[in-house]
Amino acid sequence: MIFEQIATGGCQSYFLGCPETRQAVVIDPEQKQIDVCLGIAAREGLRIAFLIDTHTHADHFSASREMAERLGVPVAMHSLSPSAHATMRLDDGDMVRVGNLRLQAMHTPGHTRDSICLMMADRVFTGDTLLIGGTGRTDLPTGDADALYDSLFNRLLRLDPALRVYPAHDYKGRTVLSV
Repeated sequence: MIFEQIATGGCQSYFLGCPETRQAVVIDPEQKQIDVCLGIAAREGLRIAFLIDTHTHADHFSASREMAERLGVPVAMHSLSPSAHATMRLDDGDMVRVGNLRLQAMHTPGHTRDSICLMMADRVFTGDTLLIGGTGRTDLPTGDADALYDSLFNRLLRLDPALRVYPAHDYKGRTVLSV
């Protein structure tokens, strides 16, 4: 797998590519990093096939809509997302296939009602549900502290402790941690 973590201030985006099929996905693309994502795809000879936002972002500018229009690819978000540009709706357990890569959606409401995490065999992309040393805020629109508690303690923290956690934010230079 081709994997790159792209930091913009405290925001984290993730580029994953399948070297066999030459397909790629960008998770939580940030507006200022469009050229970086397109550059990685060109450098690696990959075609971005999907864009995924783990939740409705209130704290950074998602590049999903602009990239989807430029590339003619779908944007995947949870089925509860109010986003009009999300053309692929995911529910708990749904699988996104990017070549030979598999990302399974896990609905983890709390930070927002449409929050999802994306599971792979050895890692989980947690959006703003679980950060390194913290969690996402619940005081923004559709935030719910009780739902976040349930998502954390009854879903994420029951996963294999060896899974690597890749959050959508970190402001202290930390890039990965295990569950």
